Amino acid sequence: MKGFSVVFAAGLWLMVNAGERDTEKSLTFPLEWRNLPPHLVVTGAQVDSVDVQVLGPRTLLGLLDQQKVVLDLAGMRPGRSSFRIGSERLSLPRGVQLVRISPSQVNLDIARIETRTLPVHLDVHDEPPPDYRVGEMELVPDTVEVTGPAPAVARLQFVLTEPLQLSRLTQSTTLDLDLMRPQDGLLSYNLQQVRVRVDVQDVILSRAFQQIALTVRNTDLASSLDPATVDVVVSGPRRVLEQLQLTEEEVFVDAASHEPGTAPVVVTVLVPPGVEIVSQEPHEVSLTLIDIPAVQSDVEDQESQAESVGTADGH
Repeated sequence: MKGFSVVFAAGLWLMVNAGERDTEKSLTFPLEWRNLPPHLVVTGAQVDSVDVQVLGPRTLLGLLDQQKVVLDLAGMRPGRSSFRIGSERLSLPRGVQLVRISPSQVNLDIARIETRTLPVHLDVHDEPPPDYRVGEMELVPDTVEVTGPAPAVARLQFVLTEPLQLSRLTQSTTLDLDLMRPQDGLLSYNLQQVRVRVDVQDVILSRAFQQIALTVRNTDLASSLDPATVDVVVSGPRRVLEQLQLTEEEVFVDAASHEPGTAPVVVTVLVPPGVEIVSQEPHEVSLTLIDIPAVQSDVEDQESQAESVGTADGH
């Protein structure tokens, strides 16, 4: 009975295929390798498929779509290895012939995997805004471990961060920056980001104010000052100094505790936060208070000026 089954199956196969003409078919088989030692990696331009042309009955050719070409890399060493690709690497059913295969040989570059510690370089773009300057920039950490094929790792000198746009910074800040991915896809880093601390400072300038008129505060008496002006040099952020004005609201003497007569008094100069007084001349002036109301003194001054004008007209 068993012998009859074999003969029947063979006869059936002959009946199906005997009358079928052979046909050619082009196929692409994936190329895979296995058993590569863990300390090695395949580098360079890699062939990932094999094109074949086969001849045989159409019913059998339809069974070949799931074929793979497998290379066994057990025991490989660093360097270039060549593998012949022929019918012996294909599982073709009986009755199917290999007409053509391309490539007929595959060359694989195999390298040892190494790890190196490299410095991280900050990729700085553009300049800070006009009124600011950048001081110290610190990377944490400032090194990264790079792992990959030994030749590719040896070519690297440093690892770049993504661009840091200084034009957007107006104050000291801390940012997380991605590391730029290596062009060689076989390289990897032990971290993906680094932290950068950027010290952003104002541009500091000096500005001189000369012969600023002094005013007297906190008295109803007539007053005079000698000298009546002050020279001041200040230092501070450019963006503040360019808008700074020193007027009677900021430069004055305080007569609150003074009686009629003449006495030295301290000159007060008020400046905004962040601005420092570099020099001031004088620091004190002579204040004279007269025991008459300031309004009356002003009227007498005006009358005196009118009399002087009338006398001049009479001449």
